[in-house]
Amino acid sequence: MSLALPNDSIESLQEDVTLLARSGGMAAFDVFSSARRLRDEARALVERTRRPVELADLYVVIGQSAALMASTAFDLGHWNESAALARASTQYADLAGHASLKAWTYGLQMTLANWRNEPDSALTYFARAMRTAPEGEPRLRLRYVAARSHALLADSDSVAAVLEAAQRDREAAAYRPDELATVTGGEFAFGEARAAACAAAAWLDLRNGEQAARYAREALQVYEALPSPRRPYSQINGTQIDVAAAHLHMRDKDGAADALRTVLDLPPQKRNVSLTGRLSRIEHMLSQSPWDRDADARQLAERIAAWLSETSARPLT
Repeated sequence: MSLALPNDSIESLQEDVTLLARSGGMAAFDVFSSARRLRDEARALVERTRRPVELADLYVVIGQSAALMASTAFDLGHWNESAALARASTQYADLAGHASLKAWTYGLQMTLANWRNEPDSALTYFARAMRTAPEGEPRLRLRYVAARSHALLADSDSVAAVLEAAQRDREAAAYRPDELATVTGGEFAFGEARAAACAAAAWLDLRNGEQAARYAREALQVYEALPSPRRPYSQINGTQIDVAAAHLHMRDKDGAADALRTVLDLPPQKRNVSLTGRLSRIEHMLSQSPWDRDADARQLAERIAAWLSETSARPLT
């Protein structure tokens, strides 16, 4: 016979996962380890109850923890583990009947597919997610991730269309706030900064430096307005790299170098795959015309190569 769990045990886990989701300045490995501990604690409590309300709450905690693990496993260079954790988080969100979390986890699977250069798979996840995603911010986020998928397919018309449709979701979000985004927040919030950063990445894939720079600067302005402890270092530095790429598309080598200054000074524990992937693209751009015979560009490329050589995937255990 199962007994009711103490109220404070589930509430404590809910509070801890919320705090972890908001820890934007924490190194990826530390987030992964903390999320794994919370997931395991919630799983242990699942074995002690059969009460539907308690199970639903615990499934949400497990789903959120698995989502944080998936996101940080990707940052740490473990793509297969990340994909498996993302699928698990979707399953737990479904078990909990949590539509917003399910939409968020589908969005994570879309993001992973985009990084694997599998935009068709990402758009399949998008179609599934939109069938259940609540109005407002959940749909807004999905459309912005889909913009990147369309950009990878070189479909500028669909990028423009999906960003236009997202404006209607933005209006809906104003009067219908999403609990996952607003109460839990942190990693589960989307907001204007991430929206602008997604748009910048999409325009970069289309080689439109002017539009990419515009959206990337919008994202940085929002991030810089946050209190220092709440600034997500990974997103900020990733956006700085996108600014650099935009400047290279605009034939502005000095602007690119300036944008990369703080990124290249990051300590090793704060480097991740999201940043290395972006920097690798910069290195590739600098190896091509018109930069391949430019001495300053070669020097910048060498600094990037050294940074990349010092950064490798960290074991998850």
